[in-house]
Amino acid sequence: MHNLAQTKEGEWMTAWAGATPWHKLGTQAQGLMTTTEALEKAHLDWRVVKEPLYYEDNDEMEVLPATYGVFRTEDGKRIPLTKNGKAVGKVWKALQNVDAFAFLDELSGDHKPKVEVCGALGEGQTVWILARLPTSIVFDGVDTVHKYILITNTHDGTGSVRILPTPIRVVCFNTLSMALRQGAGQGYAIRHTGKMHERMEEALQAMKNVEEDFSSWANDVERMLETKITLDDAQEYFIDVMQLKRDEDGELATRGKNIIHNTNILLMSPTNNVGRMGGTVWAAYNAITEAIDHKLTELRNGEKSTKRLESAMFGPLARRKVIAWNKAMEMIA
Repeated sequence: MHNLAQTKEGEWMTAWAGATPWHKLGTQAQGLMTTTEALEKAHLDWRVVKEPLYYEDNDEMEVLPATYGVFRTEDGKRIPLTKNGKAVGKVWKALQNVDAFAFLDELSGDHKPKVEVCGALGEGQTVWILARLPTSIVFDGVDTVHKYILITNTHDGTGSVRILPTPIRVVCFNTLSMALRQGAGQGYAIRHTGKMHERMEEALQAMKNVEEDFSSWANDVERMLETKITLDDAQEYFIDVMQLKRDEDGELATRGKNIIHNTNILLMSPTNNVGRMGGTVWAAYNAITEAIDHKLTELRNGEKSTKRLESAMFGPLARRKVIAWNKAMEMIA
């Protein structure tokens, strides 16, 4: 299942280029898209407005002071908010989708990305674009990783546009994680406030940082390729990443055993044994990310895969891959 947004006519707010995504919904493009093309094809070229909220008092409607809702102009639908649960305040400003992603089309050269997938979640709370950079990273001449950036804009009162570097390994289409420069946190933020040229300057600096992050990430992968790991150590790594619990006898529950069994199969698969990869930390890291991306249908906290897309990109599954990367880095320290 999925958590994709729909228009009032029932059209799915998503578009993609290339292979059909697992949910098989939305509009297929003929090739990589500009942001303008992507927003149009995915029905994301709507706007939002901030409107006062009212309450009924003795059969009369009164305005709630400094309390506003966020509405889609195309159909008047109110977007559910996460900040305070119900409303935004006077200082909150909406950033339209077309403005949030416009900087991508202004970039040039090695920084010029094209949109491969885009969409909106829920009722439009989060709008996202996955854009591919022109260059890739190749290890041992056979293991190609494409460089992507995940850009999000929110209409739920939670904040700014965010840019997150996202490596994707071609052979298995694993969405990998990476450590960002100190202070970057969950990606680079571009303020909703300020003038367009100020946001453009912030975006250009963020893209410069992204390229440096990818270069540093490639160096870390080289170290993982040079670090051997035993099968026992790999299993302990998988258990640690998935935070599986043992009983008093040191045994895993049946579900935990199944996760480790399936991940061990991935560890031995041809996709995780190309070039120098076999028996290394890089192989173990890719095995667990492949399991997270493609094999896990139930999260540790019991959440089913009904929101698989949201979880894989923004939620528990994405956070699990960050844990996997950080623990892999500990093994090469």
